[in-house]
Amino acid sequence: MNWYPAVTHPKGYTGLAWFEVRGNEVYQTVTHPDPYTALPWFEIRGNEVYQTVMHPAQYTALPWFEIRGNEVYQTVMHPAQYTALPWFDIR
Repeated sequence: MNWYPAVTHPKGYTGLAWFEVRGNEVYQTVTHPDPYTALPWFEIRGNEVYQTVMHPAQYTALPWFEIRGNEVYQTVMHPAQYTALPWFDIR
């Protein structure tokens, strides 16, 4: 299962997967715009997505994303300006 940037993602739609889900961990793909790392950036707990200590931004214990159906939305705890639109499509 992969996460693709939605057309409403602030960095724009690319048609390429930015993240890959393996178990409950979310890894960056080589098509992600940031420099590639093989370490998990996020951990899925229920329908909430938390940063791991390997995430390049400073770690916080608050969920950055929420999974709703086949879409991933940022939470109000995300450091980017909040929007109620989906950031990723899950396929």
